[in-house]
Order: sequence, then C-alpha cells, then structure tokens
Amino acid sequence: MVRRAFYLGSLLTLTAIGLAAARYPDVLWSLVVVGPIIVLGLYDSFQTEHAIRRNFPVIGHARYLLESIRPEIQQYFIESTLDAFPIEREHRSLVYARAKDELESHPFGTHRDVYGIGYEWAAHSIGATEEVDHAARLMIGGRDCSKPYASSFLNISAMSFGSLSPTAVTALNRGAKLGGFAHNTGEGGISPYHLQGGDLIWQIGTGY
Repeated sequence: MVRRAFYLGSLLTLTAIGLAAARYPDVLWSLVVVGPIIVLGLYDSFQTEHAIRRNFPVIGHARYLLESIRPEIQQYFIESTLDAFPIEREHRSLVYARAKDELESHPFGTHRDVYGIGYEWAAHSIGATEEVDHAARLMIGGRDCSKPYASSFLNISAMSFGSLSPTAVTALNRGAKLGGFAHNTGEGGISPYHLQGGDLIWQIGTGY
C-alpha cells in the first residue's frame, strides 16, 4: 500500500511540476529537491536487502535515523535522574558540579523514595540512653594475635594510587589521621603519599 501510494504521489508530483513549468519555467528548480527523493524512493522499492525500505520507500529511512539517536533520546528525554546504569545521572551531575567548583547541593531534599523497599540509611539517635566518651571500635585479632588492632566501624575504602592523584591520596590519609580511622591502599600498593600518619590497610590482592 505504501509503495503504491509512493508511486502515485511521485507521478502526480511530476505531472504537476510539468504542467506548472509550461507556464512558469522556474518551477523546474523544484526538481532539485523532488528528483533525488523520487530516485531514492525508487531505489528503495527495488532493492532487496532491507524489507522496511522496500515496503516503506523514503520514510523507511526514518527508522534508521531514530535508531541512531535512540541513546540520546533515552538519556535526555526518558530516563530519570535515578535510572541510568551503572552510574545514575544524579551521581554524574554531582561529579560534574564538584569538578567545575559549582554548587553541588540542591534544596527540598532528595529525589529518592526513602520509604521504598530496600532503601537503607544510618540515622543518628537524638535520644541516646547513655553517653559515651569514645568512638565505637571493633577489635581485630584475638588472644593469639600479637598485634590486635582497634578498627573504626567506618573507614576509607580501597582506591588505588593508579586511579587517584597524589594530592587526593595525601588528603585521604591525612583525613584518616584526623578522624582516627583506616585508609585502604587499594591494589596500587603503598606510595609515599599514603604515609601521612593515618592508619593503613595494605591491600595486596583482590579475590573474586
């Protein structure tokens, strides 16, 4: 049906141009636009490699155009700030803002459903039953350990020197010293920038 409509439309268009050109010769300039479209449609109708183009001359190319821009349509018009994988737009926007030294915080709370199933968070108690004069620690190593270690519950996770700058590693280790927690070296080994006084967890390998 579409091919027949294309044939009929092309014939009527060429006929109209021919009749109009008899009185207004400048109308023939329209063939500069119409001609290639008709030639493309005829080629689509007779080629045998793509069924869509054969059944839908000319307009079948729109399918391939839309496929080529599908990722951009998905990213800019469909996905929300929390949908993308593996890194959602909210996190990417935060990284971009910090890299450009722009405002990274947004008013009116979070976009996340904090009441949804699976959402987890740590909340401070505003009604503690007893006071403590020290930070909670976890002892690593029992009676048979010659050098047990009192570890903080929250530490700096593994990020290797190969993926961070010297300044970043230095800042992390100094922060570990100030906060009284440990700094995991990651798989990049120990560098001079790790030795700023903070406790270290030397990661010598990763098992999967």
